[in-house]
Amino acid sequence: MTRIIEADPTVWNNFHIHTYRCRHAEGDIADYVKKAAELGMNKIGFSEHAFIAGMENPLCMPEEDIPGYVEACRAADGEQGVSVLCGMECDYDPSDESFFREFYLGKFGMDYLVGSVHVLKGRHDTMNVFANSHFGVKELRIYTDLYVRMIESRLFTFCAHPDLFGRPIEVGEGSNGWDENAEAAAKEILDAAEENNTVLEINTSGIWKTRERGHKTIIYPRWQFWEMASDRNIRVIANTDSHSVERLDSGIDYGMELIRRYNLQRVELEKDQARD
Repeated sequence: MTRIIEADPTVWNNFHIHTYRCRHAEGDIADYVKKAAELGMNKIGFSEHAFIAGMENPLCMPEEDIPGYVEACRAADGEQGVSVLCGMECDYDPSDESFFREFYLGKFGMDYLVGSVHVLKGRHDTMNVFANSHFGVKELRIYTDLYVRMIESRLFTFCAHPDLFGRPIEVGEGSNGWDENAEAAAKEILDAAEENNTVLEINTSGIWKTRERGHKTIIYPRWQFWEMASDRNIRVIANTDSHSVERLDSGIDYGMELIRRYNLQRVELEKDQARD
């Protein structure tokens, strides 16, 4: 597994990166390592979208590509002075916990797992948070419950973009998508993270998505969420959720600004050398 350590204040390293293998990103591991070295990074982590047994998802890495992915990560480790960690981003459902643990951590010896919630599986229809235009109070309740349960599983090294729910709520005139319901959801997620000592991610991919989709307000990271985190004992990690080499450091200046503004505890990952 991987250790969580206090971040070096002079260096920023990215631990949320996708390659062409997820079928909606570009670039390969060697390309990212080269770019990381150019940017002055000494560690990077790949967290490809995870295959789930019994489910075909065109936005996830196919099962047959997993061995090659792990091999490529291990082969690139140390190239150009960059330590390479191999992980997976797992779309959380409680029924998949054992699979993630046994398949990715056990069989393939991944360095870390990232937990995320993109899909809501409530009593009614399955909903993709990004794709569905309607995301109201009912959906927010499902999202919050699922995210809190993900934190409570303690399976993941960090949990990704917890403030993602701010994106689809952005419908009220003048509200900028942040109201008492959003605040209540944020409180539940932050309380759970503090209680379980879980690292939360400031994910800056929402910045370029804001520009690309014509939003007036940054869809995430939401400063309101991170302001609420400032009076809690919560550790954070700042990543760009890169889906192309060119965006390896996209928006990270804003993520680091939030950390400074709200005096947040920034951490990063490090390989457990004892395991190697």
